[in-house]
Parts: sequence; C-alpha cells; structure tokens
Amino acid sequence: MTINVLIVEDHTVVSQGLEAMLAGVDDVNLLGTRTSGEDAIAASETEQVGVMLMDVSLSGAMNGIEATKRIKETKPETKILVLTMYTDPATVAEAIKAGADGYMSKGASRDALLQGIRDIAEGRSVLDSTVTEGVFGRLGGRDARGLSDREVSVLQGLSNGLSTKEVASQMHLSEETIKTYLKQVFRKLQVRDRTEAVAEAFRRGLIH
Repeated sequence: MTINVLIVEDHTVVSQGLEAMLAGVDDVNLLGTRTSGEDAIAASETEQVGVMLMDVSLSGAMNGIEATKRIKETKPETKILVLTMYTDPATVAEAIKAGADGYMSKGASRDALLQGIRDIAEGRSVLDSTVTEGVFGRLGGRDARGLSDREVSVLQGLSNGLSTKEVASQMHLSEETIKTYLKQVFRKLQVRDRTEAVAEAFRRGLIH
C-alpha cells in the first residue's frame, strides 16, 4: 500500500528535512508541503491525502490544532499525525481532542516517524512515549486513544436513541461521515458494534 503523505510545516529547514527523510521510501508518496492551516484544509478537500504531518505552530491565522479539528469535521477519513516541538500535556491533550490520530515529537528518529506514518495509515493510533506523561488526566480519564469531540457527539446521539441518519441530520453531516466516525470509535474503543461502543463510552465517562 502506498501512503500519500502531506507535510504541513512553515519552517523551511524542517520541511526540507522531512522531505529528505521521506524521499525514496517505497511505500510513501510525498504530496509536498503546505505552510498554513488554511492551505492544509484546502489540500484535504482537493487531494487524496492518506496521512498529514501537522505542525502545531503555523503561519497564518489558524494553528495546526484548529486545522486538525476543521479537517476532521469534514474529512474524518484523513489521518493526521501531529509532529511538533510542543510536547507539554496540555497541547497533546488538545490535539487528541481535536481528532488527531497521533502525536509525535520532531525529535523522533526517521524509523520511528516512518513506523508512525504506517501505523496511522493502517488505522492504529500513535502517541510518542516521550509525550505521554500527564496526558491522561487532562483527557478526563481517557486513554491515549481518547475520542475526539465529534466522535463523542456521535456516541451521545446514539445513546439517546437516535439512528445514524438522525445523528447525521442533528450534526449537519452526511450519513457516510457519521459511519466513518463510528469506524474510528470502534477502533479506538476496541469494540465490535454500536451497542458495545455506547456501553464502553458510558463506562469511561465519555457520555452520560
């Protein structure tokens, strides 16, 4: 499987270094670099992005966390690996709540980065071991595969007895998008169906 990777980074030296790291990797197709959150959103709409490497601090009015949230609202199937120097628990937790599929330090090795990209492309979540300390409490008891706000909203709707179609209408999204969110929920909570997902979310205190 070839993974279409887009770099979102406004520091030229860093983006060039990432491009060099990914060049020549057989299963990676580099789509180039964007320097702002706005450009990242536009790329998610026009290109078949498999995995987006997203910095937190970007040029323009929108940072990487806000861009992640916006992209996940309209293109939840786009995988986003936040790659940044910011490793404080508050920023990590904020990125995960925005819907990021993974979070890694820019200090990660080439091998670790490539493995992270592949893991995320295959549907697994990635959280660099150097940034995990203190994150769990800030996620309100959620584990490293904590659900995004949108995913929690979908589960809350289902727990209230709504159908997938009704949840989609309530959230002003397509039914297909809601189904994509559900697939991500099943993966993160390690459950098989909606009933198990709702029960697990109640157990973790994610919904009420």
